[in-house]
Amino acid sequence: MPVILSALIFSAGLAIGWVAKPKNGTLYKVVEIVDGDTFFIANRQAIRLYGLDAPELPNCFGPEAKTELTRLILGKPVELREIFTEGYGRILAMVYVDGKLINDQLIKNGFGLYKGQGNTATQTLKDAGEFARQNHLGIFSQQCYQITPPDPNCAIKGNVDHLKKTKVYYPLGCKTYNNTRMELYRGDTWFCSVDEALKAGFSKAPTCK
Repeated sequence: MPVILSALIFSAGLAIGWVAKPKNGTLYKVVEIVDGDTFFIANRQAIRLYGLDAPELPNCFGPEAKTELTRLILGKPVELREIFTEGYGRILAMVYVDGKLINDQLIKNGFGLYKGQGNTATQTLKDAGEFARQNHLGIFSQQCYQITPPDPNCAIKGNVDHLKKTKVYYPLGCKTYNNTRMELYRGDTWFCSVDEALKAGFSKAPTCK
């Protein structure tokens, strides 16, 4: 590669913030927490905890997940293992503090959903997710995981399907209403009227006539 072109690429890398990929088994200091599953280390590299999908901050248990991750790792040296890069350019890793796997602690206590990723998904994290679900912890508690409305006057179920990228509502009387769960940690919302659901961008579910 010509020297001038190489220099231009290097300069562009500095401009957009390229940093060296962390090394497996190396300790790095945590300097900032973004949310319940992502943080920055001292070289400004964003790290996401492998296998963990924490709620977005506006959603149910999103702030709690960020607070817990902050308590566990902010300002501390963390060891990164099984490091790889995901499609968004972020680094995913198993994160350890004093030999304890942080990914496992968060999932087991309901601060995020277990999400199998790639070929390195571990049974440990899967078991942690099942433990949280069976014991109704965190995102699986009545606070964030509901079937019946907390307020009977606001009983319309607004569901977000992240795979299909759709938002639909289920009014009382819909044949699938009783089987529709509300995962508030994923952005589902209760509505008090059809007009309120429509204004929020939800359309009537196809199963509701």
